[in-house]
Amino acid sequence: MNCLKHILVIIAAGLVLSPFTSCKKLLDQSPVNSPYGPVFWTNQRDAEQGIAGDYALLRKALTSNTEYEENMSHFAYGSLPAFEFFDYTQYDVQFLVKGGDGFNNADFIGSYLEPYHDWTPYYKVVTQSNLVLHHLPLIPDEKFTDQPTKTRNRLMGEAYFLRAFTYFYMARIWGDVPQVLTYDDNPGQATNLPRVNEKIILDSCIRDLKNAISLLPMAYTNGSERAVRANKGAAFGLLAHVYMWRNFLNKGGVATDLTNAIAAVDSVVASGQYELLPAVSYPKIFHGKSNEGVFEINMQVGNGEQQVEKGFYYSILKDPFIRNKSDKVDAPNLDLISSLYDDDEDERLQYFFSTLDAGNAYNSVICKFAGPNRENIYYKNPTTFTEAAVDANIILMRYADLILLRAEAYADQGKSGDALADINMVRARSHAYLMTMDDIDDIKWEVMRERSRELYGEGQRWYDLVRTGLLTNADIAGGNFPQSRFDAEGWKWPVGRVLFLNNSVITQNAFWLGRVK
Repeated sequence: MNCLKHILVIIAAGLVLSPFTSCKKLLDQSPVNSPYGPVFWTNQRDAEQGIAGDYALLRKALTSNTEYEENMSHFAYGSLPAFEFFDYTQYDVQFLVKGGDGFNNADFIGSYLEPYHDWTPYYKVVTQSNLVLHHLPLIPDEKFTDQPTKTRNRLMGEAYFLRAFTYFYMARIWGDVPQVLTYDDNPGQATNLPRVNEKIILDSCIRDLKNAISLLPMAYTNGSERAVRANKGAAFGLLAHVYMWRNFLNKGGVATDLTNAIAAVDSVVASGQYELLPAVSYPKIFHGKSNEGVFEINMQVGNGEQQVEKGFYYSILKDPFIRNKSDKVDAPNLDLISSLYDDDEDERLQYFFSTLDAGNAYNSVICKFAGPNRENIYYKNPTTFTEAAVDANIILMRYADLILLRAEAYADQGKSGDALADINMVRARSHAYLMTMDDIDDIKWEVMRERSRELYGEGQRWYDLVRTGLLTNADIAGGNFPQSRFDAEGWKWPVGRVLFLNNSVITQNAFWLGRVK
């Protein structure tokens, strides 16, 4: 049985499908133990539980892959190698920050990092999406308690979105990956699947997202579902990201990649569903489900999804943000922070960071997720300040991110004025000074710097540096990444050795041949 067959068998054997516990309808379903066609997939409730399982599997994928029970894979991939930290003392992921094995940073083969090489958690999401897309159209209209067409369309749109998101996520990490787009009712007999070119994977993501856009609603009717369930805005936002990554792979050679990315962001803006909240609302943005959120992973205490005394948000805090917690694992890159936030009036300095002048980076704190006044800190036992959690969602896309992504597309088109307008739109809400072209040496560099300012620590910067090619520009990146490694696609992760045990037709990424032992 190959690795993908093994994943399919696991999915068929049973799932815990309740990622949300306090919301109505979909978000209030019980666990499902047997999603076989004849038993399951017979009515609307089954369908809602099926798509809830999809979200649950994505949440697990983005908060796993660690030897040390810290549940922070999303940030390990997207932030730790991106020079946002000077040090990170957790032994496994420290290699991503400090390097090793001959690398200055981003040592993807450091000790105990093998769980991060494994794409299995993401294929569980893909398989669940395929299950939903296969079975949902077969449920008769009379088995729906709400409007059959509208309900079916929304659930199918969510499945298309989640499949696209997951393949896009994998393509940015590994490049080429195996592609499975159909439900297999006999996974035990499936054949080995080779890796498929990353551009083909992105083309498939685009098709799925266009399907999702045609099926999903734009407006939320239930505030508790805002941003944590996909809607048309989330699909347009992800489509913009896919086109910008495709523009990178195509080396800027396909002009429609940029125009399509801009059009996708324009659709989000035109919807009227999103806004840049004032700087004072930054804690609400990271708590989640705000009008700025586009797509998030639900981690809120109110839904019982908080990470108690673990996770990325918790690990980078200490007293007074977490009472009686005397230390933390990180040291932010103070040189990078100083170079980025060069305007003392920029309110992001006070909302994102604390004690930057401590004289010791280990005492400086990234507090944007907790809130500068501990707005998002929760204690199960508040009298003893124990079993602490950061009551904040994982923000995968937000409105500011998309505005600045559009700025990047404009800059790539040579439309500096349009790019600057988007930069200043984001700067204005944090009361940073509004730039003019006289302030800017290179508009592409400035877009990257503004994305770094706004999205610091949110798991975006590594992909931004790779996509823009600025990973090798030490002045912009904040550290040294060799051009030779970038040209050899050494920014991709190695394919896990465990995956080769059951699949003889997959191959290793070229840069890691001879390096992965």
